[in-house]
Amino acid sequence: MPVPPRSSAELLGLIRKSGIASANQLAAAVPDPAALPPEPTKAAAVLVKKGVLTRFQVQQLLQGRHKGFVLGAHVILDQLGRGGMGAVYLAEHRDLHRKVAIKILVAPRDEDQKLANERFLREARAAAALDHPNIVRIFDVSRHNDVPYLVMEYVEGETLQQILDRAGAVPAATAADVVAQTASGLQHAHERGFVHRDIKPGNLIRDRSGAIKILDMGLARSFTDPEHKLTEKLDAGAVVGTADFIAPEQALNAPRIDIRADIYSLGATFFALVTGKPPFEGNTTQKLLHHQMRSAPPMTDIDPTVSKELAAVASKMLAKKPADRYQTPAEVIAALSPWLGNSVRVMAGLSRTNLARGSGPDSSLHDLATGVSSGRLGVGSRRDVLSDSGEVNPSIAAKDTLAMAVSETTRSPAAPGVRRSAGPDDDPGPRKSDRKKLLLFAGVGLVMLAVGLVGGWLMFGQ
Repeated sequence: MPVPPRSSAELLGLIRKSGIASANQLAAAVPDPAALPPEPTKAAAVLVKKGVLTRFQVQQLLQGRHKGFVLGAHVILDQLGRGGMGAVYLAEHRDLHRKVAIKILVAPRDEDQKLANERFLREARAAAALDHPNIVRIFDVSRHNDVPYLVMEYVEGETLQQILDRAGAVPAATAADVVAQTASGLQHAHERGFVHRDIKPGNLIRDRSGAIKILDMGLARSFTDPEHKLTEKLDAGAVVGTADFIAPEQALNAPRIDIRADIYSLGATFFALVTGKPPFEGNTTQKLLHHQMRSAPPMTDIDPTVSKELAAVASKMLAKKPADRYQTPAEVIAALSPWLGNSVRVMAGLSRTNLARGSGPDSSLHDLATGVSSGRLGVGSRRDVLSDSGEVNPSIAAKDTLAMAVSETTRSPAAPGVRRSAGPDDDPGPRKSDRKKLLLFAGVGLVMLAVGLVGGWLMFGQ
């Protein structure tokens, strides 16, 4: 039973037991312990001011808690959040002075411990297999008193859910940039056979530079790794995901969930960002039924300032049948290209996918990636994005782009020829006419790029 300190001397004793600061660090910060205020709360305030303790550490120490502050080479500084599978803490490496996020498994009392441990380790394996600027990286996995924990990249910023709660809906152009960045990370995961299965605003964090990172790979599943067959059995009969953003087939616990389920969830996230609320309202059961039975209203019904073309992109992402949606995250980025301009963040994400290398199952979209990375996307007319039939044509880009808001370890290489798990609604892929249009667009872009380079050399090269 923890015993709160009754004096500054007892507080210093707890600090030494905790391992937060070494004896030398304490001696350097407090040469004369007798000079500290005798009351532990006042003494703690002095130590916070001197940088010896953080407010979170003080809160725990004043309750008499001194265990669990040190995990391997890391010292816990603060608590960042708590979810269904674990608590996340801000920590610092003693020697490298690098801040990291540490996620510690906290399994619910009514959940099978084997299932909780396997899901937790699944997150570690999934994150370790991925290396992309739009996915939070994992540095290490270890155990403390037989409790597993992950050491992950620390992202200083806000989740999109926090932004929605604080400021409401975001501008449509900003939302398009956010969705394209997320789709870039999902494209990388898709190329390696992973499906996230819980894309939502709370699992997307925006750092101070405006870059989006995908969090929480705890529900991710690989359809190419034999080890994930175990977790598939453990998940049998369980509906995983979040009611506001779950794909219809995922809510039915269909046996073959592929990347198109993530595209639906990303579409629901897109809807929430632009309108300030998810597509459907009600209790959990009602929301799940709406995802099955009702079409999401067009974003223009809620915000008339949103263009019909952009609303059409979101509606296609939210199609009930997987075959009616975009088939890969890369196709989502292509459809959003009229609103992306020369987004450096999207360019950086696409450069880490097979698209930029012209290899892998989506090599037909190589021109899309190279078009974004060379700044060629963003020429054309927004009114041409819709074809005569009203379908979004991702090969046509916009002429006048909208301004963009500026407001994790060794990785496994991509397995050659890896494709997503086949489903009953599979499409054969992009039509030949679409590929021809993409190639034509790329050729025009190359000419424009050459003219720009020559002009730049004439103006600045000399």
